[in-house]
Amino acid sequence: MNASSAGIATIIPVYLLALGGQVREVAIAVFLSNLAMTLGAIFWGKLIDVMHWRSTIIVICSGAIAAAAASVYFVSSIPALLILSGVVGFFSVGPVPVTNLLVMEKSRKEDWFKTFNWTSLIGSVGLVIAMLAGYIWLMEFDGRSYAIVCAAIAISSLVLAMVFIKDPPATLDRRAMVKWPALFYRLRHMPVMFLRPASDLSVASLRKCVSRKEFLFFAGTGLFFLSGSLMYTAYTPFLKDNGVTDSEVFLAYTVLHVSKVLFLPFNHRIVARGGEEVMGRMAYIPRVAGIVLAVAAASLVAGNHASVLMISLFAFVAAEIGFTIWSTTTTASLLRIIPGGHEGSILGINSAIVGAGLLIGSIAAGEVSGSYGYGVTFSLAIAFAIASFVLVSRFFRKTKLIVKVAA
Repeated sequence: MNASSAGIATIIPVYLLALGGQVREVAIAVFLSNLAMTLGAIFWGKLIDVMHWRSTIIVICSGAIAAAAASVYFVSSIPALLILSGVVGFFSVGPVPVTNLLVMEKSRKEDWFKTFNWTSLIGSVGLVIAMLAGYIWLMEFDGRSYAIVCAAIAISSLVLAMVFIKDPPATLDRRAMVKWPALFYRLRHMPVMFLRPASDLSVASLRKCVSRKEFLFFAGTGLFFLSGSLMYTAYTPFLKDNGVTDSEVFLAYTVLHVSKVLFLPFNHRIVARGGEEVMGRMAYIPRVAGIVLAVAAASLVAGNHASVLMISLFAFVAAEIGFTIWSTTTTASLLRIIPGGHEGSILGINSAIVGAGLLIGSIAAGEVSGSYGYGVTFSLAIAFAIASFVLVSRFFRKTKLIVKVAA
């Protein structure tokens, strides 16, 4: 499922550009996908609570993604592709809560953390498969035909779900998931999965709902994802504008996801050895370094296809390693600041802040890149990442001070 949805989400921007679209159209596609994921997360979560479906959800979502992917092959208009981008986003988020619940229902409590880690790793492997398949396929065929490959992968997911997953008569309530640490790690990698939607995202209302320390955390988190959205929304158009082929675009994203798969087994050990506070700050070094490399590619070697691609590979690896470390440390921090009985509200605020960062970043990337160039967009991403570092560092200092006073 991960492979099919990630594959079609990657090929849609490439196809948009082939049809004559620009970075603004790609930004709109990403925005619609993120918005649909936000709404879909609410819808699928509530549907699971009411209907207690497992296999049915995966079958519906796999079938819908297969149909959307097949439709990409037959459409040749930018508006139609924008709509399909939203459709893919809406249905791609459905299996996430199902996976979480299946892990908790099918394994012992003491094995949940290990099992969640394994499912995260397997999901990342699915992304690698999608990107590698795209890299190989697009060496010989056009981007539109790769959508049929994604449709076939989605159909295989549908068949596997029908054969191996059953809807149990008695199920675990989705709301019970918020009590378990491993799930927070999963939620942070699917940030728009609301357990309770936040209705008001103004700064004033947020300050009323959370303490100053928590406000620093959420503000830093929102800026972090805003920074990432600025970079990644603009990156495929940036690569294509510099002569990178469709196949090489998928190669770049293959390297990104492979770096995550290779680093994940060592991630928790590194964080445990270095300490959460230290590693939370250190994570910004590779993250910002990756974006700096993107600025270098846009400013110093623009137009040189080989140099842009090579620098981009290093940029992706550095930025992804930084994200993986950052996500682990901030997830642990999120666990500690949640007061008992308010898990759903805090997760709703966190998801809303992250979703807002992604949405604002995607639209801003299109406007800034279209008006001022990719170098300015990536430079803004650096600025927001540094602002996030300042806020998260202040959060860690306040947390450390509170711990010392309590001792």
